[in-house]
Amino acid sequence: MHYLDEAKDRVLMGPARTGGRIPDEEANRNTAYHEAGHTLVSIYTKDATPLHKVTIIPRGTSLGHTAMLPEKDSYQLTKSQMMAQLDVMMGGRVAEELVFGEDKVTTGAADDLRKASILATQMVKAFGMNDKVGLRDYTAEDNDSALVKVCELSPQTLDAIDKEINRVLQESYNRAKEILSKHKQEHKLLAEALLEYETLSADEVHRVCSGGKLKRPTAAFIRSYNEQSRAGGHKQPQPMVHVHLLEEQNTGADMQRGN
Repeated sequence: MHYLDEAKDRVLMGPARTGGRIPDEEANRNTAYHEAGHTLVSIYTKDATPLHKVTIIPRGTSLGHTAMLPEKDSYQLTKSQMMAQLDVMMGGRVAEELVFGEDKVTTGAADDLRKASILATQMVKAFGMNDKVGLRDYTAEDNDSALVKVCELSPQTLDAIDKEINRVLQESYNRAKEILSKHKQEHKLLAEALLEYETLSADEVHRVCSGGKLKRPTAAFIRSYNEQSRAGGHKQPQPMVHVHLLEEQNTGADMQRGN
């Protein structure tokens, strides 16, 4: 079961860093609050994709990751679902600003902002989801097959498109900020739990946010145990990892997902 779970995580989040969390605790703290921001916004946003797992162990090219997993195959997205995606993307940057201050925000949100900008642009220019610019496709390339050349759009239209993209992004940022401002205590509890356990399942996230305790060894305890086991020449140095998984399975049944 452990191997299947890890395989799923590799697909969703990328391969985990072999050595676990990075050795910079200030960066880890920032990552914990950043990922906790994504997580809380996803919990309290209608039509957001259900949370799967959140971690501060680097995966792929990111220092941490908040993974979502749809309950069923999705063949199309509604406007509400896309707005929810935007809000969740903004959650990390908002979290950094609220906790550390505007001057202490980091480059950690760069990929979130890139993806959010692409999605907002598609909503305005391609999907007809903006009342101000109307039901038109503004993405046609300037080639012979295009009925309306992009270069033929008026400066006023181009300006309106640009303003609407910015408005969509800013309103999304504001919604995420409202959620995290309202749930400061849960945000802190979740970030501190990530620093202690490094990876949390969706059930564990809800337990932590409701003030509950996790019944499994901390990440520091597991690392210490494994180091002692390796020093002693044991061939199987990670039995505590299996204890972790069993506890997760036993305690997960009484969890309830928030709205």
